[in-house]
Amino acid sequence: MTARTTVTRRPPGDDLRPGRVPPRRRARRPGFVTMALGLPVAFMAIVYAYPVGAMLLKSVTEPDPGFGNFTKAATDGAIWEVLAITVRLSLEVAVLTVVLGFPVAYFLSRTSPRRARFLALLVVIPFWTSILVRSFSWIVLLGDNGLVTRLMEPLTGNSEGMLYSESAVVIAMTHILLPFPILIIKGTLDQIDASLPRAARSLGAGPVRAFAQVYLPLALPAVVSSGMLVFIIGLGFYVTPALVGGPKQSTIAVVIAQSVQVNFDWGLAATLATMLLVLATALTLIVRRLTKVKGLVSL
Repeated sequence: MTARTTVTRRPPGDDLRPGRVPPRRRARRPGFVTMALGLPVAFMAIVYAYPVGAMLLKSVTEPDPGFGNFTKAATDGAIWEVLAITVRLSLEVAVLTVVLGFPVAYFLSRTSPRRARFLALLVVIPFWTSILVRSFSWIVLLGDNGLVTRLMEPLTGNSEGMLYSESAVVIAMTHILLPFPILIIKGTLDQIDASLPRAARSLGAGPVRAFAQVYLPLALPAVVSSGMLVFIIGLGFYVTPALVGGPKQSTIAVVIAQSVQVNFDWGLAATLATMLLVLATALTLIVRRLTKVKGLVSL
C-alpha cells in the first residue's frame, strides 16, 4: 500500500510563519547610470532640441505654411549681402584671434606653472565681465575723443574715431573672443612633449624648421578647432556689431533681431536662423574634410 502525499499549494506570501514580518518589496528606482545619462539628455532636449525644433517649425509655418520665407530670403539681395558681411567679419575675427592667441598660449605652456596659473587667470578674468560692458568700453575707446583715437592721431593725422566701422567691429570682437583660442591651444600645447623639437634640432633641423615640421603639426588640431569655434560664435554675434558697428556692418544676427522686435516677422527670423545653422554646419564639415582634424564634429 502506497501512502499518498497531498501537496497543498499556498498562495504567495502565505508560507510565512506566524509573527514573521514579510519582506518589503524593493521599490524600483532609476539607477545611477540612468540618472547620469538621462538628466543631461533631458536638459539638452529642453534647452536645445526643443527651441531648435520650434525655430525650424516656425520657418515653414509662419505666417503661412510652406517655403515662402525661404523663397523670400533667397531672392532678397540685401539678405545675401548681410550674410556675406557676417561671414567676412567672422572669418577675420577667427584668423586674428588664432594668430594673436597662439603666441600667448605657447608662452603660457612654456613658462613656470606658477606664472602660467597667474597669467591664465588674467586671460579668464574678462569672462567675468559682461559682453555688453566690454562693447561699451570699446565705444569709449574708439570714439572721436577716445584714447585709441588720440594715440593714433599723430600717425594717421585723422582726429575722427573709427567707431561704427568694420575695423571697430573686428577689434572689439577679437578682444572679446580672444580667450577661447588661448585656452584651447594652451590645453593642447601642454600635452606636446617638449623633447620632440629638441630631438629635431639635434638631428640637424633649425629652430624654425623644427617648430614648423614637428611642433606646429601637433598643435594644428587645436588651432583649427579654436578657429572654427570663434568663427561659429562670430556668425551669431549680436551685441558688439549692433553697438560698435554701423548700418553697413549689420550682421545676420542684427537682422534677425530687427525682424522680431521691429517687424514682428517671426517666420523670416526663423528662416534666417535656419540658414545660419545650415551654413555653420556645412562650413564645419568642409573644414573637417579639408583639414582631416577630428573632433570638429562627430559623425
